[in-house]
Order: sequence, then structure tokens, then C-alpha cells
Amino acid sequence: MNVFQQLYKSIYSPKDIAKFRFQGIGKTIRFIFLLALISIIPTALHFVAFTGNALDTLKGSVDKELPPFTIKDGSLSSEQSKPMTSEKDNMTIIFDDTGEIKEEDLDKQENTIAFLKQDFVVINQGHVQSSSYSLFGDTALSKEGLLDLIDSLIALKWILIPVALFILYLFTSGMTFLKITIFALIGVTFANVLKRNLQYRQSFRITAYSATVSTLFFTLMELLQTKIPVAPILDWFVITIILYLVVKEIPQRKIRH
Repeated sequence: MNVFQQLYKSIYSPKDIAKFRFQGIGKTIRFIFLLALISIIPTALHFVAFTGNALDTLKGSVDKELPPFTIKDGSLSSEQSKPMTSEKDNMTIIFDDTGEIKEEDLDKQENTIAFLKQDFVVINQGHVQSSSYSLFGDTALSKEGLLDLIDSLIALKWILIPVALFILYLFTSGMTFLKITIFALIGVTFANVLKRNLQYRQSFRITAYSATVSTLFFTLMELLQTKIPVAPILDWFVITIILYLVVKEIPQRKIRH
């Protein structure tokens, strides 16, 4: 049975998942990497679409709409006396060197690029990334210098985007392995309570497949851009319930007289 057949079986059959506890660890590891790959699909699609449009939109806004400015000693300064906001191509561009607007004031549900007093903030599909201007060190950056930097990013974007997605995939894979490692302990606990014969390494295997339904569900919700309240708690709950049902399918320990 290949990993895609296992993926299908893991959606509906705790009994089949229980049988996977005897397979080699290599096959389980490949399955975990597959789950991680599936889980980043919505983020990857949004990231590629956002980055492709954002750089062009940002260049146009900086060139034609933003006033002359300088970023020096970790701070943005210009002759602008009040914050300014522009809407372009479903994206909000904010410029504020007064310090009036803070990162926490930004709407996290809107695609936004914000030049704040001390930070540069990018918001995409509710994901917020903030960078301090102090990263430039002692180098002063002007409006013209920023336009040159944006041009360089546009020229390199089809190199930078795959690199960023690969880093995201490695991080997601690591977090998936960590989650399964922790839930495998819960599987052993269930086995002890239910008097099932289950070692930790076997619990690790079945836990990986028990995470399938939750992974597919939240991936679909992200693709549909549907926000789920208390998503982490629901994720843990679903994995725990399926893991319990899988452990119940394992034969009870034989009692020796």
C-alpha cells in the first residue's frame, strides 16, 4: 500500500490505521512529510499570489504616492505631517512616520504593507510579518534606494519565492514531527488504560496517520479562507479522538496465568 492509499484509508478507517503500526518507520516518515506538504498548500498559494502582485503594487505606490523619505538609525522620517493610506489592487499601503499608527492597530484580515515609524509590516491572509528598520544598521535608505531594492527583489522573486517556500516546508515538517511525537505519548497512555499492547514506536506510527483527517480539514478550510475559532484546540481534539478509536482496534494484551 503506497502513501496515497494510506492517506485515503486514514480518512475513514481506524482499523487500517491500527495495522500500520507494524510497518517500517521510513514509510511513516515519508507520510509525515506528505502531511506537511499538504498543510502548506493554502499558504503557498496565497504567498505566491500575494508576492507576485505585492512587489509591483508596492513599487508603483512608493514611486508615485509616497513622499520622499529616509530610513536611518532604525527610524522612518519624512516631511509628511500625518499618516497616509492608499488602496490599490486589493492592497492597503500605509505610510506613517509620526508614530501614530502601531502594528496592533492594523487590520490583520486585510492585505497590507505598512511603513511605520520603527517597523515595516506585511499582512497577508491574516499572517503578520514585522521587520525592524534597525536591520539596515547604520546604512541610510532613501526612497530611491528602496525603489532600487524593490527592482532587485522583482528580478529575483522566482528564486526567492521557492527558497522561502522550502524554508516554510522544513519548518512545518519539524512542527508536524514534534506534534506527532507528543501525541504518540497520549497513544501509549490510551493503550495502558485500554490494556492494549502498544509500544511507543508503534504509537508514533499510528499517530501520524491519526492526524490525517485534521490536516485535510484545516487545509480545506484555509483554501476556502474560512476561519475556525479555537482551531488548535479543535485540531488536538480531532487527533485525540481518532487516536483513541485506533488504539481500541488493537487487540488486548494476553493475560498470562
